[in-house]
Amino acid sequence: MTNNLVLLDKSNGIATITLNQPETLNALTYDMLLRLHQVVDEISADKEVRTVIMTGAGRGFCSGANLLGGSSEALSAGGMGVRSVVLKMNAVLTGIAEMEKPWLAAVNGPAVGGGCSLALVCDLALMAESAFMSAGYVNVGLVPDMGMTYMLTRLVGFRKASEIALFGERVYGPEAVELGLANRAVPDKVLMRRTTEWAERLANGPTLAIGAIKLGLRRALHGTLRDTLYWEAMMLPLIVQTEDASEGLMAFFQKRDPKFKGE
Repeated sequence: MTNNLVLLDKSNGIATITLNQPETLNALTYDMLLRLHQVVDEISADKEVRTVIMTGAGRGFCSGANLLGGSSEALSAGGMGVRSVVLKMNAVLTGIAEMEKPWLAAVNGPAVGGGCSLALVCDLALMAESAFMSAGYVNVGLVPDMGMTYMLTRLVGFRKASEIALFGERVYGPEAVELGLANRAVPDKVLMRRTTEWAERLANGPTLAIGAIKLGLRRALHGTLRDTLYWEAMMLPLIVQTEDASEGLMAFFQKRDPKFKGE
């Protein structure tokens, strides 16, 4: 396993992850997943990182899982071997979803199967107009994994999720935005600039509050109204004690822009 499989750059509070197997449109090998898992853990522990961008090298975001790639013996162990790979994928996904830092997907090309799940699990997604998402599994006689059934039904509803999963057709940038799979579709050449602009806004924002907002929104997906109201009532007294909350309120009363420190 080499670090070149997944590149990590950190600058000004932003971590940029680049899946780096352009010859396969960044298909996920087992070794690539191991490296991605390391990167997720590193970012989670790095207090200097306040937001994360994930994208792909070359023409693709991620073309899905390449179970034949990599050096792990798990891949030759039949069904149980596949299970071990899926569990590693799941660890990456839960790490992204449960981290108190917002993730942005910059979908620059095909996001298929597991690659589509990687884009969907991010908190925000911007797509190049020429890029597409596809569930893809049905096209090769498989069932969705990596949280696809969970995320699709919640993002687009049961009917559309059924159409996307059962037909495996491509959903290009503009339509993905209409359906709720992505936030914005932008011209290809400005994708990274627009994504970075969003990341900079988040990195310069009240980090602890943003983290609580992220977790609260995800928690609300499977909670009741009463449960959500209780969680909010418990969280607000904690966040109001942060330095950023004091600065934000002071700036509001002084009619100036706040200067958040992420503390």
